Amino acid sequence: MSVTIAMPRMSTDPELTAAQAKYPESLARAGADVCWVQLSDPERAVQEALTCDGLLLPGGGDMDPQFYGQKRIPACGEPNLLRDAAEPPLLRAFLAADKPVLGICRGIQVMNVVLGGTLYQDIKPFAHVPHNDHWAKIHTVTVRRGTKLEQILGQDTVLVNSQHHQAVDRIAPGLTLAALSEDGIVEAIEKPDAKFCLGVQWHPEWLSAADPAMQGLFDAFMAACRH
Repeated sequence: MSVTIAMPRMSTDPELTAAQAKYPESLARAGADVCWVQLSDPERAVQEALTCDGLLLPGGGDMDPQFYGQKRIPACGEPNLLRDAAEPPLLRAFLAADKPVLGICRGIQVMNVVLGGTLYQDIKPFAHVPHNDHWAKIHTVTVRRGTKLEQILGQDTVLVNSQHHQAVDRIAPGLTLAALSEDGIVEAIEKPDAKFCLGVQWHPEWLSAADPAMQGLFDAFMAACRH
């Protein structure tokens, strides 16, 4: 069975950047192809995306805080109007169709906000691990027992990279905490009643070539898409 994953186009540049290329590389190792979804027409984007087997919400800039009832503070980045307009209906459509969803970095934040949660606009005051310029493993995440994430990773702790200044604050109703960093930052959430709906704050696509556990996230996502 050929598996195709819908992924929002992260930039207007037709050439994939090195960062963008890591997602299809990880998905290809799991046996899937990527369908890049153009976002200028959200309704058409949803229709196009739903022809695919799953949805990957990738990393990127900050979501507009108006979506979770807050005013933007200076430390919050400028919103990406295309992504902010198109990704919420994409997520809702895939959940309504009970099709698998994987969120990474911005993706976990979109997932939480769309379902009714909030974000920290800037976690630097909480002295979280600083950005890692080389995408290497930099801190430990504790995985909650009994979660889908634990089932996928097969371990209680995992070393991850860190490339974010925002994070989940209040977890949305219907989502559950799946992993925490040492300093209490939410690193993963999941939706237990969905076929597959998992979000992680780190970037497994930069680790998956060398780490079977990180590749396992993409493999599990693909398995859900195939069934």
